[in-house]
Amino acid sequence: MRAACVLCVAGLIVSAAGADTVSVSFHNITGNGNEDLAGQLRVDVCSVVGDATKADFIFTNNVGITSSISEIYFDNGNPAGHVASGDIVSQIGTEFEWGDASPGDLPGGNGVGFEVTLGLLADAQGNPSKGINQASDSLTIRLMMLDGVTFADLSDALGNGSLRIGMHIRSIGRREGSDSYVNDPVGPVIPLPSSAGLALAGCGLVGLRRRR
Repeated sequence: MRAACVLCVAGLIVSAAGADTVSVSFHNITGNGNEDLAGQLRVDVCSVVGDATKADFIFTNNVGITSSISEIYFDNGNPAGHVASGDIVSQIGTEFEWGDASPGDLPGGNGVGFEVTLGLLADAQGNPSKGINQASDSLTIRLMMLDGVTFADLSDALGNGSLRIGMHIRSIGRREGSDSYVNDPVGPVIPLPSSAGLALAGCGLVGLRRRR
């Protein structure tokens, strides 16, 4: 497994187009009067080495403004969507559980037509310290794609809004309030350039870090 992960990092670094990894940004959909977290929220979506049917979604919160990503939701679109199932394969500094969440729907999601797909959601149980609330925290969710769906198709779906990611974030800043964020669907998602070697290492070393 170590050799495969190292090869993954090397392959991503030399990829001129950054085709194996895309970075997804987010915007606030609820506007509850808390500080804006858009600049510190990120999901890196990585192809899985040796298995073209799966993709890893790595959630991070580059905390400047205190906050905790507490619930994560996917809107797989209709009718067929792009994703068949998923699971958590790695988490650092968090305690998420896969398959259910409280609340069961993304707060404020109805206003932007966000429909949570049954089973494609995760919840950090208990207090906000169990969510993604430090820059060193990360959560990796591995999704299995439907038959015939490629990583390029998945990237396009994230870009055009036919696959969406929602996050409910608690304990935000001075108000200690909450807000919901959805990934930006306008235009294509941004491929990570080959010069972003250190950032790409986060995708390639998921297997290594999980096994320490």
